[in-house]
Amino acid sequence: MNNLRLLGSNLRILVIKYDASSIKLQTLPHMYFGVASQFHTSNICSENTETNLPQQPEKKYKKPVDYLPFQWHRRPMFNIFEQSGDKVKENIIDPSTPKPDFELSDELKDADERVKQYFSCQTASRSEAKEALRRQVLKRIQRHPNDFSSLEVKEVVYSRILLPILINRRNSMLNDLRKMDYERYCWLLEELDLYLKPTPLGAKNEKYCKKWDLRRLTKEYCKKMVVDKKAAYHEELKKQQAEFLEEKKQILAWIEEEEKKALNVK
Repeated sequence: MNNLRLLGSNLRILVIKYDASSIKLQTLPHMYFGVASQFHTSNICSENTETNLPQQPEKKYKKPVDYLPFQWHRRPMFNIFEQSGDKVKENIIDPSTPKPDFELSDELKDADERVKQYFSCQTASRSEAKEALRRQVLKRIQRHPNDFSSLEVKEVVYSRILLPILINRRNSMLNDLRKMDYERYCWLLEELDLYLKPTPLGAKNEKYCKKWDLRRLTKEYCKKMVVDKKAAYHEELKKQQAEFLEEKKQILAWIEEEEKKALNVK
């Protein structure tokens, strides 16, 4: 009996501490009291706990742009290959080209067709084909066989090999070459089949952001609304212009008659 009284006093302290809230009592640890199972905390809490939970207010808009009077779509992703200025989209190598380090072999030139096919790019791995293509392009631009540090050669590497990664660096080097030697710059653009438009002075490349894009579209929509309302009001005034001129003519004639009557002028 004394144990039950002690248990009841402890539960009373817990209820007072947690303000007898069913939500808070759910978080109490489960206690097992043996025979006195009616004093378990689960019996104190209401069975339907969902009714006691605070209800979340419904969202007014399911989508973040449903409230806007215009449609918004995310612009397509930036394609670096289309905006690079390269007119040549693919690098194609002749399958009969020898593999790297075999192009200078005299024995290969007089070898059997099967041997030539085995040592050609037709059976080469991807890395060997890329290396053969790199050497083929460099050979067209190099001033001499050991030319690997000139601006032209570096730009070839950036244009045909590491285009997706170093396109901005390549363009900056092209701009430097344009300032140093304009004729060489024009020749290189023709040789590599490039199109480069210099960046205008003061131009800023802002990072694309949904929030700022929505603000820009909202400003454009408001300006368009003002222009449309002004144009509609102007057309309405044009329609009323004939009636206004006729009414003005009648009023001026009436004023003229009243002035003549007041001055006794015939």
